[in-house]
Amino acid sequence: MKTYLWILFQMILLNALAQHPISGTVITAAGNPVAGANVYLQGSFDGATSDSLGHFRFITDLQGSQVLVVSFVGFETVMLRLEVSGEIAGLTLVLAETAGELDEVVINAGTFEASDRKKSVILRPVDIALTAGGNGDIYGAFGTLPGSHRVGEEGRLFVRGGESYETKTYMDGMLIQTPYFSKMPDLPTRGRFSPILFNGAVFSTGGYSAEFGQALSSVVALNTTALEAETKSSISLLTVGVQGSHAHRWPSTSLAVTGELLHTGLSNRIFPQSIDWIREPVIAGSTLMFRQKTSETGMLKAFGSYSYNAGRMRHFSFSEGIFQEISMNNRNNYLNVTWNEMAGEYWMVQAGIAFNQDADQTGVDRMTLEENRNNHQLKAALTYSGLKNVTAKAGFEYNFYKYRQIIVGEETWTLQFGNRLLAAFFEPEVKIGRNLALRAGIRLENNSLPGITRLDPRLSAAFKTGRNSQLSAAYGTFFQNPEDRYLKFSAAISPERAEHSILTWQYRKDSRTLRLEAYYKDYSGLVKFREEFSPLPGNFTNAGKGFSRGFDLFWRDQKPFGKSDYWISYSWNDSKRDYRDYPMAVRPPYASEHNLSAVYKRFIPSLSSFVSATWSYASGRPYHDPNRPGFMNGRTPAYNDISMGLTHIFYLFNTQAVAHMIVNNLFGFEQVFGYASSKEPDSRGVYALQPVTPPQKRMAVLLISVQL
Repeated sequence: MKTYLWILFQMILLNALAQHPISGTVITAAGNPVAGANVYLQGSFDGATSDSLGHFRFITDLQGSQVLVVSFVGFETVMLRLEVSGEIAGLTLVLAETAGELDEVVINAGTFEASDRKKSVILRPVDIALTAGGNGDIYGAFGTLPGSHRVGEEGRLFVRGGESYETKTYMDGMLIQTPYFSKMPDLPTRGRFSPILFNGAVFSTGGYSAEFGQALSSVVALNTTALEAETKSSISLLTVGVQGSHAHRWPSTSLAVTGELLHTGLSNRIFPQSIDWIREPVIAGSTLMFRQKTSETGMLKAFGSYSYNAGRMRHFSFSEGIFQEISMNNRNNYLNVTWNEMAGEYWMVQAGIAFNQDADQTGVDRMTLEENRNNHQLKAALTYSGLKNVTAKAGFEYNFYKYRQIIVGEETWTLQFGNRLLAAFFEPEVKIGRNLALRAGIRLENNSLPGITRLDPRLSAAFKTGRNSQLSAAYGTFFQNPEDRYLKFSAAISPERAEHSILTWQYRKDSRTLRLEAYYKDYSGLVKFREEFSPLPGNFTNAGKGFSRGFDLFWRDQKPFGKSDYWISYSWNDSKRDYRDYPMAVRPPYASEHNLSAVYKRFIPSLSSFVSATWSYASGRPYHDPNRPGFMNGRTPAYNDISMGLTHIFYLFNTQAVAHMIVNNLFGFEQVFGYASSKEPDSRGVYALQPVTPPQKRMAVLLISVQL
């Protein structure tokens, strides 16, 4: 079903073409070079660190009026407005010394921080587009980073022994309640939103800010682009449909609209699947992004999206031993409006409102299940930076969530609940001396479901161990409401709890980054039950518990544009859970012990082409074999995948175009995600097992896109 989603590539890759090098030298007033200065574009993740001669160079895909920021400990910060429309070279930036200020931990973009950004990994849209095996999906690309588990049949993000629902996604600080497309049995899904909509995506694997609640394991924070750089249009025609976009730029305003209509019929015939489609998948959708610069420091953003996807298949239920006709029909609406403004010299005001409506209809033979999810969020925050070496952020948010499920069969049942959550947070960050930064946060939540109020502490610290290295630590408690499938039967279940402890050492110099991180998560209050679908009192409790521990390694060497960029990530995870109807604490079926990814990308200027390759490995995952004693007593074979991509930039009738080819699982490795067992044993008392495998052993995609 994921075939139609390759359409996302062309917009990302065309956007990646607008690469503008910015280079220069940072010196003191006496003319001496400044090594290790932070140079970056304000409000973006684009920047570099000056080398031993004070030289810097980085690439940005931003255009128009931008502010270049240069900072270094012991010197005044310099801000320079640039008009970015092509290469900018030969800049000379002079820093003036600040009297009495010594070397210290700097809380700023592009440097080591005690805040979320440097406890996280950041990928830009071009990183996501050119990561072979990531399929142009934000979550697919993050699946190659440390802390992630390879769960091929899901397509969602599983982090450090946590389930996919434990990862929350935010757009410009506002919650996205349903960030993934709906899925069908044993087929992976993916994120709803194209990476091209964002100027960066932050993946925090734990210990995140008190600003974020209701997330047990991790946070994905998406930051949308500001004003469109220019007026432009594009259209794409390919085997799975058509997509078009238009962006219009005024002096202080921009409006961008996209639309798509996709169908996988032709593609499924070119690359056959082991799926008996009755109605092949179709998707229709559109997005709208409005941007208004309200002042020199203010920006109003509005984002709206609508998507529809549907399909019908004939599916063999191995446990029941019968064929079933399964259909899926989903409609999703998302609206996000945010406003940022400086109120005076030291105050920043942030406010936002978001609405998410998701209507899902699933048919199984003659039974229909209708699920409706509605989430409304209001949020406001103030950031103060008027005290030397101190910043503080405080805010509140209100969430109203309503869930309803209607089951139509021989009889009709309605299951529903609503939840109101009011939260406030306060988080000051302090620099102490020249090498230490501390942040202490608290989050207060009043949750209407169990009718209780909780106070969550969050602590983090960063200590410079050298000019290019830092040691940091984080601790916090995190609560999250149980999944809808349990709350619809018993809305009195309390939130689940996780306690994070994290220790990180990071070294960063020039183009190289090395991160080593150890963590321990203690779970309590997890949902346990005797019967999964029973509404009887006392069936659902918070008696479940578990733990997850391990360490991550991340190495990246990101050379300037035109040279190689690669990263290697490795994660070791040991986790056990006693929850649901488990008779004992065991490793959950989605959590592999070892995960390894190696990603390589290179642009070859002489050929106007990108080449990329990704190798992914995961050790076997647990599954339950009823033919053997014990519980979760089997292990799947190890997961292996080598994917490759080739992207060529050329001109078609004097118009810029992109040809993109990618091959997933190039060598056809056998991939088994688990085993389904028959419901009853045969005459010999043996339960039959059937492997859960991908619908295709390998897949090749070729597309061409033209920018008008």
